[in-house]
Amino acid sequence: MKTLNTRTGLALLVGTMATGLLLSGCAAPDAAPADAETTTPMITVLNADTTLAASVPADLRDAGTVLVASGVSFPPMEFFDSDGSTVIGFDADLGAALGQVLDVEFKFQNVNFDGIVGGIAAGRYDLSLTGILDTVARQGEVDFVDYLQSGVSILVASGNEVGINGPDDLCGHTVSVEKGATGDLTIDGLQGACEEAGTPPIEKMPFPDQASAVQAVASGRADASVALDVTLAYTAQTSDGAFELTGDPFDTLPVGVVVPKDNPELRDAVQGALLKVIDSGVYDEILAKWGLEKQALTGAPINSGTV
Repeated sequence: MKTLNTRTGLALLVGTMATGLLLSGCAAPDAAPADAETTTPMITVLNADTTLAASVPADLRDAGTVLVASGVSFPPMEFFDSDGSTVIGFDADLGAALGQVLDVEFKFQNVNFDGIVGGIAAGRYDLSLTGILDTVARQGEVDFVDYLQSGVSILVASGNEVGINGPDDLCGHTVSVEKGATGDLTIDGLQGACEEAGTPPIEKMPFPDQASAVQAVASGRADASVALDVTLAYTAQTSDGAFELTGDPFDTLPVGVVVPKDNPELRDAVQGALLKVIDSGVYDEILAKWGLEKQALTGAPINSGTV
């Protein structure tokens, strides 16, 4: 069991590693080491599919680029490499593969998570790849081409001094979340259960990015952080024993590429490209590279979220 002094030391260590990235807007305290790309399998480069490439909306086809909104502090889905500017991660690799099939470049732009769905609906971005859960509520604004399945997990400092072993134990605790993301919405949904049980509510601590939410646990400001299992599992695995996940993932839902609801042409092109990536075996290569085999979802369904 870690003492408070140990947790304080941990906070200083994590803070030192993260400071440079945070100041430059590249908040990823658990980013991959500089040689990450040379120590992981190479991803097969795909040829363009002429039929699918021709189905891309003319304005994007002529520009040769697709502007991708992404909250780039969400490892292993997307985060900045050691140079502070190159976007790497599962979504970055998937975007590259989709772009190869469609003969366009998927250009990632770092955007606060809580502005992504609205930005897509308003036409500020062409689509989004950033680990967004496909929910019925979001389907009212945008469409999803689903490519993973993920649940919600709870991250605590190693030793779990706070004694949180599942969602029911979060009542009365301070919990950090990324504003507008899955953890944020999950905590709102759990507040009613706390009230029914006659326990104190959860004190939600929202941050603009996931890296800052994790830092709050490291510093002791938050007892736990709640987010998708894909990012918190990676955080725990790469933290040198600083963090652990507690309890089992819950509320599993599909994760999708977000496209404007008024652009079915783009949606269908992305779906076709994703099916091509899956059939080629490149999807499995990307899953293996980032340790997400358990989150695999095949078939590229559209708007398959039912909650």
